[in-house]
Amino acid sequence: MKKRTTDNVVLLLTSGFLLAAFKMFYLFLDFYNVLDVVVFGITGFIIGGKLAGYRPAFGLLVTLPVVLICLYFVVRLGYASIMEGVGTSFAVSLILIPLATYVGIFIRIKRMARRSV
Repeated sequence: MKKRTTDNVVLLLTSGFLLAAFKMFYLFLDFYNVLDVVVFGITGFIIGGKLAGYRPAFGLLVTLPVVLICLYFVVRLGYASIMEGVGTSFAVSLILIPLATYVGIFIRIKRMARRSV
């Protein structure tokens, strides 16, 4: 890998671990799926400026630690618990977090492209 690619991967994974710690903080709030969308959408918007002409799919590396935590809870709770409502929010987070991050990256890239024209 090139130096720039290595630096970006390390930066994205480090910020992903910080976001995972922040998710553990707001995990006990009732509306944390909404917070997932807001926090990761803003994060995607911020890192979208760094990845504009590069590789926007690298932005999903920031979601990797949080998705692994949610996947751990979903697997440990099992199918029956998720259907009863205990782990439903973790299953929803598996979809919402990468989607919100990529939407934030996409909006930032389109906005930067519009400004450059």
